[in-house]
Amino acid sequence: MKKTFKLFLLSFVAIVVLSACSISLDKKIIRNDESETNSQNTNLGNATGEGLEEQSEIKKFSSPEELKEFLENSQTNQGGYSRGLIMDDMAFGIESEMALDGIMEKSVPRAVNSKLDKSNDIENDFSKTNVQVEGVDESDIVKTDGDYIYSLTQNELFIIKANPANEAEIMSKIKFKSSPRNIYLNKDKLMVFGSDFQVYKEVYSSNFKRNSPYTYFKIFDISDKKNPRQLKDIRFEGSFSNSRMIGDYVYFVTSTYNNYIEGEPMLPRILEDGVNIACTEEKCIMPDVYYFDFPYYSYNFTSVNVIDLANLDSDIEREVYILSNNQNMHVSENNIYITYTKQISEEDLVREMTREILTLRLPDKESEKIAKIDAVESFILSDREKTNKITIIIERYIAGLSDDEQKQLQKEIENALKKKYEDISKELEKTIIHKIAIKGKDIEYKCSGEVTGHVLNQFSMDESNGYFRIATTKNRTWSRFGKESRKSYSNLYVLDNNLEEVGALEDLAPDERIYSVRFMQNRAYLVTFKQADPLFVIDLSDIKNPTVLGELKIPGFSNYLHPYDETSLIGIGKDAKINEYGGVKTGGLKISLFDVSDIENPKESDSIVIGGAGSNSLALNDHRAFLFSREKNLLVIPATLRGSRDDIESDIVSPRYWGIDFRGALWFDIQKDRINLRKKISHSNIDGPEDKQYRWNGYGYYDSSVKRSLYIGDVLYTLSDRYLKMNSLKDTKEINNLSLKLEKRDDFEVISNN
Repeated sequence: MKKTFKLFLLSFVAIVVLSACSISLDKKIIRNDESETNSQNTNLGNATGEGLEEQSEIKKFSSPEELKEFLENSQTNQGGYSRGLIMDDMAFGIESEMALDGIMEKSVPRAVNSKLDKSNDIENDFSKTNVQVEGVDESDIVKTDGDYIYSLTQNELFIIKANPANEAEIMSKIKFKSSPRNIYLNKDKLMVFGSDFQVYKEVYSSNFKRNSPYTYFKIFDISDKKNPRQLKDIRFEGSFSNSRMIGDYVYFVTSTYNNYIEGEPMLPRILEDGVNIACTEEKCIMPDVYYFDFPYYSYNFTSVNVIDLANLDSDIEREVYILSNNQNMHVSENNIYITYTKQISEEDLVREMTREILTLRLPDKESEKIAKIDAVESFILSDREKTNKITIIIERYIAGLSDDEQKQLQKEIENALKKKYEDISKELEKTIIHKIAIKGKDIEYKCSGEVTGHVLNQFSMDESNGYFRIATTKNRTWSRFGKESRKSYSNLYVLDNNLEEVGALEDLAPDERIYSVRFMQNRAYLVTFKQADPLFVIDLSDIKNPTVLGELKIPGFSNYLHPYDETSLIGIGKDAKINEYGGVKTGGLKISLFDVSDIENPKESDSIVIGGAGSNSLALNDHRAFLFSREKNLLVIPATLRGSRDDIESDIVSPRYWGIDFRGALWFDIQKDRINLRKKISHSNIDGPEDKQYRWNGYGYYDSSVKRSLYIGDVLYTLSDRYLKMNSLKDTKEINNLSLKLEKRDDFEVISNN
């Protein structure tokens, strides 16, 4: 037998028989995603192969003592989250002034200013955040209620009277010491959250031994627009992961990379006024904590927290899961789906198969030794120490095999793998899905599932009539069991209420990957790309048999798909051409209209390309920057254009900076089968010495890039870090513009802590 195979067996088989858990893929045992870490996780089967079915299910800790034992036994050299207790303010742009006294008052709300809160005649005729699921709100940097605009600009939140546009003015400003990330709006409450860089500067946190990141969640009463009052200041231990708001409930997900430290709370803290409200002296109720029964060499606490905005005095409900880093989240009105990608090497599969074959051959005496070592509790022998001891036993056994016996073992392993896995490459990259039911403050873990490949973003997932639909891309792989590499390809799966597969469409678009997905009723639309843009129309009416009905190939690709109506789609992406060497060169921004009324023959009914190579838009990767109204024939996206100046209107050309010809918003007139550029709106052409200074300054010029747009009635509002500009939807003329870079005014500025 070749020396390389001997080394392979010595290095891999030695650890196969140790662990109390298996990666038995046919039983869907979940393991941590190792693509995020350098740890050597070996989630493998025990010597007897017993108990695999029980280990494939998620478990819940029955008591704090059981959780503590789990954390102690799972402890390894994780490295932990490292951050000094004393941080440089300049590194985070944190200001040193203290919070104003009295901002946390909890008295009866002040009387509403009737003049400021007077409703207008165009009630409900205003745009909302572009969300994936109707009724499931998503956070953003700007919100409006039809009268006022609430906008985050760097470390400041502006409350702006926006209607009527010609009377627009800033009512108040809240300044944060740690950069806010996004906001929610719920009646007279405004929620702001972001990373908290102040927590380790405060006295009460001096005893925190694990240096976790923190996320703040603040709730303001904005019934008096000139005097916003902070009602709640909640700090979650962990980094922000995702969130949604349904009715009066915010579902706020955080992730904490955690080490267990004696004397510290076992679960991530929830702080209010410096007190861990998740566990006080008066009350310490452990929430449901779920885990999988395999060794965690690197574990994360993923916390799903529910905040009741209608009853701020009620407790924050939460469930905690010991999982890998969650990458994407889809939320319907009834369920949260948390997903992450796990990578399994081909060696992992060989390990499992070797375990199944080898454990039947070990002498009884050696098997008994391994069983005794494995039975020792982890606080006596760590998993690593057990591995070392069992390795010695395995090495002795392998050394006693002849070359012919070792060759036979290798052949058996390969044949068994080929028999067990028809396509081994499908097992190497999986998306793990966790389903959590939600109803008001009630949250309940339901089940988990897995599919081949990885998801692109939240639009790769959808829930319909109790079924979960998910589109994935499987990356290119090489296998020792095949002569050629397996090209990338795309898949679409339909899972039932228990996340069991009921239908699948696999091997779509070989050697390409998914660029965008949109689910609409009983159809799915997929855009893949390598040299051309194949738009696949997939029929999902038969859940057991998803079928490609039509395919359209055009130059370029779409990063985002949005329904125009039931038979038309809008796609925004990039133009692309094949160069002289056979490669692909991307060009300017491309907006397409797809007609899918004839599902077997989809067509591009119209398209427009703006700018040259290097042009970009925030809307390509952030759907919230996409503004569309079919009733108003309106489509607006932020854009940075590079290329020929001939493509730019002369009256709004900004000075060329790093090859940029235009930065602002593109305003399109859009109909079912036609799209035209109506106007370019720039925020860097406003007269005045201050603006001229910012034109030529690299950092300041970026301040003038448009980030969002919205409409109220017949007025289009475009927002940058420097201006709010208002244009008439009827004739495109500018109505007003409002500077957001004002001198400090004590009469309207509130400084918030953290």
